[in-house]
Amino acid sequence: MQLAIIGYGQTGRAHALTLQTLSGVSVSCVVDVNLRRAKEGARALGASLWTDDASLVMRRPDVDAVIVATPHASHAVLAHQALERGLPVFLEPPLALRFPDALRLLAHARATETLVALNFWRRDAPGVRMVHDRIPRPTLVQIEAVVDPLHGSWMGTAEHGGLLALIGSHTLDLACYLMRSRPCFVHALGGRHARRAAFADTVCAGIRFANGGLARLIVGEYGRAPSDSGWRIWATDGVVSATTHGDLLGGASHTAGHSSRLVPESGLDAIAPQDKSLRAFVNAVAGHGKPLATVEDGARAVQLADAIYEAMSARRRIELEEIPLHPAVGPVYADDSVAYRRDHGFRA
Repeated sequence: MQLAIIGYGQTGRAHALTLQTLSGVSVSCVVDVNLRRAKEGARALGASLWTDDASLVMRRPDVDAVIVATPHASHAVLAHQALERGLPVFLEPPLALRFPDALRLLAHARATETLVALNFWRRDAPGVRMVHDRIPRPTLVQIEAVVDPLHGSWMGTAEHGGLLALIGSHTLDLACYLMRSRPCFVHALGGRHARRAAFADTVCAGIRFANGGLARLIVGEYGRAPSDSGWRIWATDGVVSATTHGDLLGGASHTAGHSSRLVPESGLDAIAPQDKSLRAFVNAVAGHGKPLATVEDGARAVQLADAIYEAMSARRRIELEEIPLHPAVGPVYADDSVAYRRDHGFRA
């Protein structure tokens, strides 16, 4: 199996290291807007081509699947190009910046029966798995994800979907993954504290699910003390509670006055779930098993992000439509541009 890596930054390099450990798998093409970086990657991986033109890679016969690890604004376009050629795609979240674009990709993937996998790797973190297994029917899930201000980086900017497209994508997916139900309603409040412009950098959202469960999410770019955890996840069914935090490698559960702890495995690091996510995709392309997260999961996370921005703007509860099996997608906003969402999607 030969793969193309599109985007050879930190994430693309990490994926390349994983691919080098898989038998029968090689990298045939490396794409990056920085040609020198693409060339360095191609040489390190033994790839036959390096380029800054992703469309060129999509047409090559020596590409069986594509890994997209580029800034968020390009995800939908690159995924669409891959689907046009019938190429399976392993995509860093988010699937798209807007829900209409996510629905188009979902419809395209279903119509062509082409695999699109989202790298929601935190699902496979040992602490998250423990919470998921100990609380199969949660009534309440709380997730907090906090990062230091992202000044000087494309991450978190309005052009690339704001903070909800960055760590928010994983937070929204984890809420749905742990709740095991369809989100129905969204409430949200937010503010600008680090950037003072464009999208909200601090968001608190409540999500009601079809099973009656409730998720409370806090996503912030407002910084944290060195001793604090960037991630905190807690769930309960009213009898048992379970929690994980930090690198999500360990955790604890509590019931009727008794506690048990999940001790992180010796030698296991926080990057291990990312390796397993990519391995699952490669196996799925080969016809063995399923990816960790699907295009449906990606579309649902984008739907929630859009609903949160709308709830902050309208200052009211937003009802979510169930994603149809065969969506006939049309524009659902007066202006379907990132600029409109940046300028009008949130008002302080």
